[in-house]
Amino acid sequence: MLSSDVFGPDPAGGRCPGCHRPLPVEARFCAACGTPRADARGPETAGRKIVTVLFCDLVGSTALSGTLDPEALRGVTLRYFDAMRAAIEEHGGTVEKFIGDAVMAVFGVPSVREDDARRALAAALGMLAALRALNEELHAELGLRLTVRIGVNTGRVVTGSDASARQALVSGEVVNVAARLEQNAGPGEVLIGPDTLRAAGEGVREVEVGPLRLKGKEQEVTAHRLLGLELRAPERLDLPFVGREAELALLDAEFERTATERTARLLVLGGEPGQGKTRLLRHWLELSSNSGRFGAGRCRPPGEQAGLQPLADAVTALLAKAPGHRQLPGLEVLAQGLLADGTPTPSPEDTGAALVELLGALAGRAPLVLVIDDAHWAAALLLDLLDRVVAALADAPVLVAVLGRPELLDAGPAGPHRVLTLGALSDREARQLAGALGGAAPAHLLERAGGNPLHLEQLLAAPATKSGSGDGVPLTLQTLIGARLDALDPAERRAVDLACVLGREFAADELAALDSAGPDLSAALRRLGRHRLVVADGASFRFASGVVQEVAYECLSKQGRAERHERAAALRSVRAGGPAVVGGHLERAHRYRAELGLHGERTDALRRGAATALAEAGARAAARTDPGWAVELLTRATALLHPGEDGRLPAARRLGEALLALGRIEPGRVLLAEVGASADDPVEAAHARLSLAAVGQQRAPAPVARETLPVFQRAGDQLGQARACLRLAQQEQIDGRHAAATRLLARALRHAERSDGEQERASALGAIGVSLWRGPVPAATAIKRCQDLLAAQGRGRRAVRVTLNCPLAVLLALGDDRAGAAACLAEASHHAERLGYAEAAAFLPLFGATVAALGGRPREALELLAATAAAARELGGGALLSGALLDMARLHLDLDERRAARAALAALEEERARAGGRLSFATLAERDGLRARLAAAGGDRVPALRLARGAVEVAGRTDSPILQGLAAADLARTAALLGLDQQRLLSAAAAGGRFAAKGHGPGVRLAEALAGHHPRREAVS
Repeated sequence: MLSSDVFGPDPAGGRCPGCHRPLPVEARFCAACGTPRADARGPETAGRKIVTVLFCDLVGSTALSGTLDPEALRGVTLRYFDAMRAAIEEHGGTVEKFIGDAVMAVFGVPSVREDDARRALAAALGMLAALRALNEELHAELGLRLTVRIGVNTGRVVTGSDASARQALVSGEVVNVAARLEQNAGPGEVLIGPDTLRAAGEGVREVEVGPLRLKGKEQEVTAHRLLGLELRAPERLDLPFVGREAELALLDAEFERTATERTARLLVLGGEPGQGKTRLLRHWLELSSNSGRFGAGRCRPPGEQAGLQPLADAVTALLAKAPGHRQLPGLEVLAQGLLADGTPTPSPEDTGAALVELLGALAGRAPLVLVIDDAHWAAALLLDLLDRVVAALADAPVLVAVLGRPELLDAGPAGPHRVLTLGALSDREARQLAGALGGAAPAHLLERAGGNPLHLEQLLAAPATKSGSGDGVPLTLQTLIGARLDALDPAERRAVDLACVLGREFAADELAALDSAGPDLSAALRRLGRHRLVVADGASFRFASGVVQEVAYECLSKQGRAERHERAAALRSVRAGGPAVVGGHLERAHRYRAELGLHGERTDALRRGAATALAEAGARAAARTDPGWAVELLTRATALLHPGEDGRLPAARRLGEALLALGRIEPGRVLLAEVGASADDPVEAAHARLSLAAVGQQRAPAPVARETLPVFQRAGDQLGQARACLRLAQQEQIDGRHAAATRLLARALRHAERSDGEQERASALGAIGVSLWRGPVPAATAIKRCQDLLAAQGRGRRAVRVTLNCPLAVLLALGDDRAGAAACLAEASHHAERLGYAEAAAFLPLFGATVAALGGRPREALELLAATAAAARELGGGALLSGALLDMARLHLDLDERRAARAALAALEEERARAGGRLSFATLAERDGLRARLAAAGGDRVPALRLARGAVEVAGRTDSPILQGLAAADLARTAALLGLDQQRLLSAAAAGGRFAAKGHGPGVRLAEALAGHHPRREAVS
């Protein structure tokens, strides 16, 4: 192996790390290219950067050694190395090492240039040209010619040491692939990797080769044979505003339409990073006469904020400009969740409805503009909420502008919206922008910029001699920004390296806390502002663009990232951001140390700390009804926790519940089953078993609730007690024991209030309303109690107003208050529509059918019941479907449609067989009463009487006067069909007594008609 030392020692002053020319001893910069000398930059630590690696090897060198004298061979080899090194260094490359007859060179070390890939290709062609010239000499002198093959590849590598060390400059897969490409090249050929072709830009003449199966690579690599390189131009970015007349006109038109039609509109403004989306909207707002009537929020990468935080920021900005806003409608609900912590508490539906009220009130004064920036990072919950809010704001002039990268156009919003895609600047506009930035842009630079304002600005800001996650940033922009970062002085670079770990926004005191032993970076931050890498924003700073922060972060070594994330987690400002932010820093610190094989107590402590923080954040998100964010946080927490470790069971249980809430039944079931089977934490196991039972998994809810309630009581778990009492009360209701159910529901409500369980609160209140309807409390008293509950619990809670208004409507119908019943149903429907409940499609028409039947409108009731049955089947059947089928059978039979009644009862049996378990007392009494009437109509006296009397006996086990009255009325009708007048009269009297006790007007009239043997064709529920 030959060493580079054969070329002799470096000059006393060393060589320029950029162009490799000799440097005088006293020089701090190269006089030829302006590059700072390596020692002027300070010691270089290990980092990651985008470089281009070139491998060149002689073909047939073994045969050559057999034909030449060793001294002659040495001379030929030195001349060959000298020619190759000269061609490499002419284009700014660094020869890292000579390996036998092979040369390895790197472009991008010690400093990245934005055109490193293109320089490497030019060097490869230059090496072939140099070899042709050398071969002319060698053929004339020795009668031989040399042949080489070359491989070139581009990507991110780990770098460390300086150029003069000539060792261990780069390492990583990029190096190996470059070597494999060289081995696959033919004599005299240059093979380049796909990333090199992309990074080199336009003007590369090539032919695709492959795909190749390279040793050590699982996936095939598409290579390209380099044929030549043509002159072409660069690319770049914007700060001053130029052009965009058509886009400004479109924004004006959208806003004018919003204002004149007084309707909400959704505008999606998309474009690649750097096209100036935010700048365009800001400029338009500055020009607009309505510039004071807007609010803006910015999305952050997933997991760093609550799902609705950008919307919260935008609404907060709007409110700050609205005098007297504290009295606005909807604010009370929004203050519970959205404006407090960016979550949809008490529920997404309540939040959306309150937001509609608030924006509608604000827009009543003048049109509004609501801006959500960087929406390519928006949570699905946010996009869905924006869709629903815009749809609901039918008569409010609100323009919602959603800005994001091109992937936003694929991900949503789903509702109707206008799309404005921001394209490139024209050549005229790009020249105007370059002039505004302080320099004339040559034609090749404008071509390279491709009309992208960000790219243009970055190219103009980079020194003339210099030419996200990182993987998500175009390779050309990575090298472009990497070149700018490598050009910074040590203090500037240290400020960037510290800040990028904190995210896009940071404060100077945070950097000082992260690097307490380091120098003051205030002056460096001011210089970075002049470089337009960061922007001062009041007392804090932010990176000029997200991609600058992403590329800077990717340039850090993993060990450097781990150390900074660990320190960042202890910052006061980070801890103020909540456990999700703290957990994110600790999680990344642990991950990078683990990837480097740095195992031990410190790494394990980071793992435990990250898991604890993420689990706490996930629990908060679940409690604040943000299951999407909860799933993300808890998934990360459980991945960090080992089986049997403290904290894993609560995190796994909450994750399972959140998955069930999102409809991801199987993974949720698996997690909950694991927790439920554990003996390590009885309370968590109890929660898991009850959650599984509540969604029809494994066992019925009531037996599980009886088992788990004592566990929750001993532990003082209020939410667990609320859930268990709810399940027990629901079983009592199913069996017709409403007094007992009401007592349990009162307990459930108290526990729900103490635990801030909003969903449990609404469920308990709705169930109380059902027992007031079906149970022994007289209708007049029940109506008053429902109204009192609405007044006390319904303020600002749409879900409560839905669950209580439905049974209240039926109670009013019992007293023949048809107008009141219709008003309650209308209010419930209004709120349910705003909330977007899927179950509303089933339970709203069921209550509507009951009111219609009580009002003597059986055909209308049947249509509503058909809708209920269809929706209930979509939701998996259950009690809603059984109730609808029973009511359909009764209505058909009252209308003397016996075949349809039999079909409905047959469907009821099919549902019972599918669901399993016994029929409840209420269902059994109603079913057998209807079967008795069908048997009597067919002349089957004995089974008819047995079924009818059995129904009366079963109904007597309940405390429902409605159910008891219906059973007695069915017996009276059966007796009438069989000609048993004595039985008819007795049963009609019994039915009348039960209906009268309830205050059931339609039922009393039915009983009177049966006593006179004139059965009315109306249903009684």
